[in-house]
Amino acid sequence: MGALKQVVAALLLLLLSAQLALSEAPESYLRVVGSAWIIAPAVYQTDGGYAGSVTNITVFVTEGWGDVYVSTSSLTQEDFQGAATAAARVVSKLLDIDFSRYNFYFKVKSDSVIVGGPSAGVAMAVAVYSALTGAPINRSVAVTGMISPDGSVGPVGGIYEKAQAVAQYGAKVFLIPPGQSLVTTYREVVRRAGPFRIRTFEPQIINLTEYAARNLGLKVVEVSTLEEALAYFFGVKVEKKPISEPSLSAGARSRVAGVVSTLRDLAQGELNATSGYLESSALSALAKRALRSYLDTAASQLSRAQSLGTSPAAAFFYTSSVAYSRWVRYLVDYYLDRPLEETVSIVSERVQRLLDQAESFQVVSPVDLGCKLLAADLAVRASRLLNESAAKWSSDPVSALQSLAFASALADEAEAWVSILARGEPPALPSVPESYISVARSTWSYVYSVLSQAGGDMTLVSLSHTYLRASMSLYSSGKRFLASAAAARSIALSEAALLQLQLSATGSRIYLSIAREQALIAASELADNIPAAYFLSLGDTAASDSDKLTYYRVAAQLGSLAADISKQLGTAVTSQPPSPQQPHPAAPQQPATPPERPRGILDQLRDFLARIVLALESFFRWLKQLLGWS
Repeated sequence: MGALKQVVAALLLLLLSAQLALSEAPESYLRVVGSAWIIAPAVYQTDGGYAGSVTNITVFVTEGWGDVYVSTSSLTQEDFQGAATAAARVVSKLLDIDFSRYNFYFKVKSDSVIVGGPSAGVAMAVAVYSALTGAPINRSVAVTGMISPDGSVGPVGGIYEKAQAVAQYGAKVFLIPPGQSLVTTYREVVRRAGPFRIRTFEPQIINLTEYAARNLGLKVVEVSTLEEALAYFFGVKVEKKPISEPSLSAGARSRVAGVVSTLRDLAQGELNATSGYLESSALSALAKRALRSYLDTAASQLSRAQSLGTSPAAAFFYTSSVAYSRWVRYLVDYYLDRPLEETVSIVSERVQRLLDQAESFQVVSPVDLGCKLLAADLAVRASRLLNESAAKWSSDPVSALQSLAFASALADEAEAWVSILARGEPPALPSVPESYISVARSTWSYVYSVLSQAGGDMTLVSLSHTYLRASMSLYSSGKRFLASAAAARSIALSEAALLQLQLSATGSRIYLSIAREQALIAASELADNIPAAYFLSLGDTAASDSDKLTYYRVAAQLGSLAADISKQLGTAVTSQPPSPQQPHPAAPQQPATPPERPRGILDQLRDFLARIVLALESFFRWLKQLLGWS
């Protein structure tokens, strides 16, 4: 009996302990931050052509860890997930909140059999803004447009059909991407051919703004950015961060000038030495003449760098000059059958040493951080070119040696930027590489999907994927700083690819202005933001719009990365905003020097002929050796 009482008492004690434990257990649910719904126009195919419909998109936002979920009652294309993620990230950045602290749940319901993602991007961003702020959505406004990671509105199809759908729904204002007010529709024409009736469709261009106002009672408005769209939906003007042209301190300018001076001496020395090396070689006069054309390029890059003075961009052109001079030297050795194994080994060891040492350079100021970040970016690019050189060797030795020469020159510039930095224990960077790699992965996936369907140029997308893989490999090796730099470049290249598609599709140069403004915003986040100033100046002097977009996006991403790392390292110094009297630049400034001349047909023909001459030189030398001729 006593034993039974002890058992009962033990059970009661155990039950009481369990109740107490449960009563003290933390809540296991996620708090709902907000929710919203919005209609987004869509297009579907019928027997008679295309028709418009409306899609209902609902979003719930909870506390979380940065996940985005999409549930649909109709099929969605693979880019829908990417569009939803891009919308959530853009709005989080706009509101200056930490994306990684929230989860976003999208529910899509549509009568369309298949719903595409990109055209609903801006609508999803509007819904996310409403859910996070609690602001009610103006139901008389509708929008279509792709959301870009920088917040710009990209082109979509089916504008005419979508306008009819939203007008039928009851909307009074329809927001569309820039440059898409003129739409092409097809009018049915029936003509007789004897006893037959032949139906054909003829294209006609319609001014949608005039047509919709006259026939649909709908006001059509072009918007370029998410901020412009939010003004129509919520009646609020999103305050933009104060920005100004990047201004470096005396200490930063001195550091840049030192690097530029080092590279200037190197470029001049390489050009002189290679010129003498070429002229004293045993190559034929014709082969020498062909290689002189490459040395002419080295000389022009040197001259261009000298015209830029101590601008950060001068370092880029001095490095390019070094690369072309070195390429000529490598070609001389190649066509004279001299061994190149030692050259490859030296370059490989230098690049690997940079990758191994880059993490340990110490940072005590934003200037140090900027120099280290530029060196990391250069080292990662040099590593890519070195791998590219090895991959090309069997099929195109000339291009392989060019990649090798540029890898070597980038290593020179990287060493110049960190030449005075001390080494020590690598700094801890909690969450920075993880965050940038996550963004790089989702951005690349989204852009790849969009460009694949649109038939856009995939060159930058492929390059972006290369850097994404590099960032993950570096991260796995414990190189967190380098991984962050590689991920930032991957993001920039993906964004640039999407912007180039939008620019070519609409012809609107607003995307250049937005890209430059984003670069200025990044530069303003940190005093002495050398990476942002470096690539911003390259964008301003670039000849083509595609190069400008690429440099501006790299400036924005590396500039933002510098600011994020600076906050964690405790070296953040906010740059001063411009005074009220200073106007904000609305468009890219004209470069102080003439833009670099793009490679035209004559340049490509010259390069082609030079390669033929050099190939013949190599063939005749082989033939002489084969026949035993001296």
